[in-house]
Amino acid sequence: MIHVMAYNYRFVYNNGMRNSKFAQERHQKIKDILFSKSPVTLRELCDIFDCSEATIRNDLAFLEKNGALKRVKGGAVSTDTMPRNSRIAARMGVNTNEKKAIARYAVDHFVEPGMIITLDSGTTNLLLAQYLVECRIPCTVITNSFPVASVIAKSPDITMYLAAGEYDPIHGSFHDESAEEVIASSRSDICFISPNGIDGLGNITNSGLSENSIKKAMIRQASKLIILADHSKIGKSELKVLCTSGSVTCVITDSGISIQQKDILEKGRFNYYIVD
Repeated sequence: MIHVMAYNYRFVYNNGMRNSKFAQERHQKIKDILFSKSPVTLRELCDIFDCSEATIRNDLAFLEKNGALKRVKGGAVSTDTMPRNSRIAARMGVNTNEKKAIARYAVDHFVEPGMIITLDSGTTNLLLAQYLVECRIPCTVITNSFPVASVIAKSPDITMYLAAGEYDPIHGSFHDESAEEVIASSRSDICFISPNGIDGLGNITNSGLSENSIKKAMIRQASKLIILADHSKIGKSELKVLCTSGSVTCVITDSGISIQQKDILEKGRFNYYIVD
């Protein structure tokens, strides 16, 4: 139910291990490829995965049935509605594996059935939305992100409230007064924020000036605030402060974090989790 208010990969597939785990991994890789390159041909996918056309055709049929792509003559195209020249599309190619690990940890350890969840327009939250749909967790999602909403809309298990107003195609989000009113009139159990920087003074910072106000509103309305930040964000300090460590339940980051970056989190008095 939806409420609107206001590459190159190389994956070797062993034909002797045709089980669901390998199929799932292959399906995810196909979606990743289509995210950065659309359309993609059947021949290209066969070469990448070193498997037969029949196998790839079955994969594409499965993914099309689940809304992840559309088959065309000789290959497939992405059904992702996110503009490929947007900033969020560009950021999706940076530390993608780390962001996926963070998103999965967040869902596995903090999301429970029946929860109300707020997701901002950060790239890690887009991956979190994809995993949330895969896990089929019945919950409610509030978001101002069009790409996140496009993913959540595919789920029969999730009720979604889209904080909509004037659309910003560069950020892929809504963040004007109308969108803020939706957020201000709602509450959530957990707010997941994906910022641009975390510094040693205990500040969560952001550079997208036009989005700061709605992110702050999301933080105010949530019982818990969880920061999703790959290691490249730690030690950075952007222009605007979203909140301080006193408002943060925890930070989830990845194993690429250095000793110096751990010191920054500890100096800032953040509780944090490091995931592989």
